[in-house]
Amino acid sequence: MTSTSGAEGRSSRALLLPGDLTGPSGGNRYNARLAEELTAGGVALTVEQVPGSWPRPTDDDRRALEQVLARHTDVVVDGIIGSAAPAELARARHRGTRVGVLVHLPLPAEGGLDAPERDLLAAAEQEALQEADTVVATSRWARDDLARRYGLGEVRPVPPGTDPAPPATGSTPPHLLFLGAITPRKGPLALVEALTSVRDRSWTASLVGPAGPDQEYVDAVRARAEGLDGRASLLGPRSDDELAPVWRATDLLVLPSTAETYGMVVTEALAHGIPALVPAGTGAVEALRGSGERDGVPPPGDVVEAGSPTAWAAALARWLDDGGLRSGWRAAAAEHRDRLRGWATTATDFRQAVGW
Repeated sequence: MTSTSGAEGRSSRALLLPGDLTGPSGGNRYNARLAEELTAGGVALTVEQVPGSWPRPTDDDRRALEQVLARHTDVVVDGIIGSAAPAELARARHRGTRVGVLVHLPLPAEGGLDAPERDLLAAAEQEALQEADTVVATSRWARDDLARRYGLGEVRPVPPGTDPAPPATGSTPPHLLFLGAITPRKGPLALVEALTSVRDRSWTASLVGPAGPDQEYVDAVRARAEGLDGRASLLGPRSDDELAPVWRATDLLVLPSTAETYGMVVTEALAHGIPALVPAGTGAVEALRGSGERDGVPPPGDVVEAGSPTAWAAALARWLDDGGLRSGWRAAAAEHRDRLRGWATTATDFRQAVGW
């Protein structure tokens, strides 16, 4: 484990983050930008990378977490760790440590779980979040979801910020972008099945993101994509620099997830002036439509039934066939681009939520 900032010994405030997660993810980016902005804003902060196979920790992982918690008096723990460690959080609070948990995605909402494992994760998370002094969620939708799941009295929403980005120029024919892990929860298989239904239209597509642990699922996505005559490409993970030309060429972001607490990729697309199709009943609707400073701006895209290739095919066909619709969504995305919240605002909201 490493300390990336702060003083030696027992410190006042710390962010405890997973140390063994690989590959780009919205949660990792949120954590990194939040820590940067908190430090830039003058918060004396220690960032600890906690090793382990969270949220399925070994006994050694739990002991390592205990050691980290013992060094600090005021901590916020990433939910992939804290939600799986109710006993460790309880002992830390008993010693006088103030404990918050930052939930990016409820543990049982991850895809690929069987019912017994979902139940075990949900029970641990409910106990941990009820134990915590403060619970932070990454959207208003996620706040309401956690309250319903676990009967929590108060959850503080702190939506992500967005970094400024150059506007996309788009492509001819139109180019679609899926940006996320190749996993059942993110839904790329439903997307390539939908693309098969609109193969009579002109388009190209990129699927960008790391392969998930379910190799059979990854293979199914790849096989379907290869059946589209080279028009849909699986590009694997990409760094920010490598993504720049992909963003520039994109005309529409497609996010066919079955569960999203926010969907940072949606506001990243809007920062480039790119509209999006997002799944109904998820936090991605909040990311698309915005609130507060974005109230009254036309929606820069549409909402589609989650997990339904038929519904996604219909939405894609409508967009591909209607030039006026494409222009309208692009104009709305440009308006949203000018009103997106920044990461400094996220850091301010976070400080207020956790009392820092």
